[in-house]
Amino acid sequence: MNVGLATGLTRPEEIISRCRQLGVSYVTLAVDRMPGYRENLAPDSRYLSETCDRLASAGITVSALNNRFGWERAEGPDPSVVEDIAKHRREVDGALQTLELQGRLGIGTQLHYVGVPMPADPAKDELYWSNLVAYYRELVPQAEKSGVRIGNHGIWRCLPLDLRDAAVAEGVTERDYRRYRKRGWQGPYLVRTADDIARIMQGVPSPANGVTLCTGMYITGSDPVAEVRRFAGKIHFAQIRDLDSRWPAAREVFPDTGKLNLKAILNALVEAGFDGFIHPEHLGSPRRPGEDLELEATDLLKRWIVGTDRRSV
Repeated sequence: MNVGLATGLTRPEEIISRCRQLGVSYVTLAVDRMPGYRENLAPDSRYLSETCDRLASAGITVSALNNRFGWERAEGPDPSVVEDIAKHRREVDGALQTLELQGRLGIGTQLHYVGVPMPADPAKDELYWSNLVAYYRELVPQAEKSGVRIGNHGIWRCLPLDLRDAAVAEGVTERDYRRYRKRGWQGPYLVRTADDIARIMQGVPSPANGVTLCTGMYITGSDPVAEVRRFAGKIHFAQIRDLDSRWPAAREVFPDTGKLNLKAILNALVEAGFDGFIHPEHLGSPRRPGEDLELEATDLLKRWIVGTDRRSV
């Protein structure tokens, strides 16, 4: 496993500086922050090529790109994307263009967020899923052609703290997930569980169509160790975060201070043969003024991985 930086930074000198601060030489870059994305929903090829070259000259490898389907509106996921996929060629073409560019540049992994809403009416579920699978029927062949592995990631998001406290006080439970619609939270989301990710993979079976093993799946009921074993051989990306509870009470906390056995998860990843990119995320609130949570969590993750896999870091 390679511990790295997942970042929205776009200036090469800033990416290099942050990698050196963290002591890492692998990076994942966010497509939606790059020049060209606003116009084409894909990176400008010259920008990305020159950025990869600049980072390579500093000994830093662009291991993956972070892209997404949906989430085109500030107020939350756009239901029209999955209600009428035929009217959203721009989104599909941008995704295909991004994969093609990744292939040309040798960036072999994509962290792919599926940010589409869950319909209020369950009768619409099959329409949403049918159109989502239709999207993957275009995406996956391009990934295969480009030599890119897709790590699918649903949206298992905690409630903002003010909403969380109110929801707990009101007795909101997981059964209320579809009906819970509050200003300040963009959910509920269609793809939110390990079963939902499996449905995407089964809808378009391919070695290129896999999973991001994000321990945040715990929010919506997952057992991350069990999910590592379930998806062994199809895990293309991994993210570590710790949590103190499940939805709606879930809060993100610094690694090893919540309920997840992160060392057991890392051991399971090693046993599953995972040798890709991993990074810490959603680290909770700073515990003291000026604390660099990302630096501390990255150092902790590197120490743990060296303890589980002598090939690491």
